[in-house]
Amino acid sequence: MKQVLQGLLAGVMVFLAGEARAQRLPFTWDVPKVVAVVDVPGVIVSEGVPVRMSAVLSKEKPEVIGQHLVSRFQAWELHVPKASLQPQLLRETMITALDTKQFISYTAILQANPDGTTTVFMGEANLGQGRLQPQSTVAPVFPGATDVLNAELESSRTVTYSVSVGQSEVEAFYRTELGKAGFLEEEPRLFRSPNDEIKLSFSSTKEGRLAVVVVRRTVAQAPASPAAD
Repeated sequence: MKQVLQGLLAGVMVFLAGEARAQRLPFTWDVPKVVAVVDVPGVIVSEGVPVRMSAVLSKEKPEVIGQHLVSRFQAWELHVPKASLQPQLLRETMITALDTKQFISYTAILQANPDGTTTVFMGEANLGQGRLQPQSTVAPVFPGATDVLNAELESSRTVTYSVSVGQSEVEAFYRTELGKAGFLEEEPRLFRSPNDEIKLSFSSTKEGRLAVVVVRRTVAQAPASPAAD
């Protein structure tokens, strides 16, 4: 009888442990040596998926923070791709993990600052919500672009992405497409219409692709001159 009760108790303990794992709390960020919270205004949309963004300032070095976050991802049983498969779209280090049960991705961007601190940008994307928009409302996106990221702030809207072609080809694309929309290239890579201004900038990713940043701002209308007598 005693052995039967012990067996039942063991079975209950295993069941409860399984229930605890199944009902584990959602992932929470933890960054060492945080000294300030950084305001991140606006809404970020990545590949048509809304991304919740936050940021903190830490006294710790980027490599230490990166190792800490990887350990935390793994402790939460998130899938962390090996370093060679981590997407690196910016000059700053990016670390991404995926909750394969809830289908939520978590991305940290580690920006080293001149004063020795590190700004940690943290993004959470619910991939199960589906895509809100296939391209961008900011400006046309070069065909075949990947890693499309849209941001809407109070004073501007931005779309960034990467391509496997050269800068001159992308510039030619925008001269044609923005020209059709009524924009004139007043300066190299700076286009203006009566109501808007669009500026292009480029950089190289760690994978050797071309990163494209398109910023669109509303242009204030000049007051009309009074008619001459």
